[in-house]
Amino acid sequence: MHILLVDDDPVFSDIIIARLAKRGQTEVTRAESAKHALDLIDSRSRPFDCYLLDVMMEDMNGIELCHLLRQRADCKTAPMIMLTASQEAPLMDQAFKAGATDFLRKPLSEVELAGRITMAMLLVETTRNEKTSRDALQALLSSAPIPRTLAVDERLCFSDVNGMMDYYEMENHLLRLKDGFYQISVFRIRVPGFEKRTKQAQRSSMLRQLHIISEQISGAVATKRLLLTYVGRGRFICCIVGRQSRISTPFQNRLQNTDCEALKDPGVKSGEDNSIVVTALSDHHILTKATAIDLVRNEFDLVASLNAASLPNVDVIEDSIFDRTDKLVGAAT
Repeated sequence: MHILLVDDDPVFSDIIIARLAKRGQTEVTRAESAKHALDLIDSRSRPFDCYLLDVMMEDMNGIELCHLLRQRADCKTAPMIMLTASQEAPLMDQAFKAGATDFLRKPLSEVELAGRITMAMLLVETTRNEKTSRDALQALLSSAPIPRTLAVDERLCFSDVNGMMDYYEMENHLLRLKDGFYQISVFRIRVPGFEKRTKQAQRSSMLRQLHIISEQISGAVATKRLLLTYVGRGRFICCIVGRQSRISTPFQNRLQNTDCEALKDPGVKSGEDNSIVVTALSDHHILTKATAIDLVRNEFDLVASLNAASLPNVDVIEDSIFDRTDKLVGAAT
């Protein structure tokens, strides 16, 4: 991975380059101004993989440079991480409106910087995956069937569903929160008999089911602070941030008791009822940022472990795991 660092402070640039080198990232090119950065980009045969842009620069600042780079075909999807020592809150909104992927305040921790770069690169990868999912959904609406099944562990993202995003985008949203306590409810939402369904149904049928369920979950939350992701194996992770999280029990009951028409596929005999299963991952609705991220990561890691090995009585095992997790969270908060 080749990074372009744009900062007019040579001392700070030296520190960043040294810290990245300690983490194994040695391909870093520096630019002392926005103009210098544009010259370097134009002179390369292939684009940089990631951009670190200082916000406060003379002539053209980092936000203006970010906006300009997003107009270029070779920079449209590359991660752009803004760096600044300023404490002005509006700068963050301006940066994201210009197309920034992330925003970090100086002084920087080398661990956090390396982690954010890795996360940004994962977001680029998942953007490509989302396009594949969107194309597949469009194909299922055509008259021609898709004669193959859906992979059980395949992650999907339907961009037309409000609040839905890829897992790494959800984690990035949570990482952007300031440290402290928040009203957050975190849920696991499971499609019953999913593995049986994927073996019996065509890919188009499963995509249709998951899309309808995603819309149903989104429609049950009357807030813009919904974070929803599908992580494979018939499992969604849902975060509700803000005042809406106080009515998480009605939300849970509303979904739990809904007879989902999407699951009534005459070609699938799953042996299960047609209600999606909703489980709160914590009994607490006031969580620290770190606790919320841990709950989300634990669920994602659990699904990843299920993909790596076939375990008996999966639902019983995962319920037991989260019973223990909730006790730990309760003790921590």
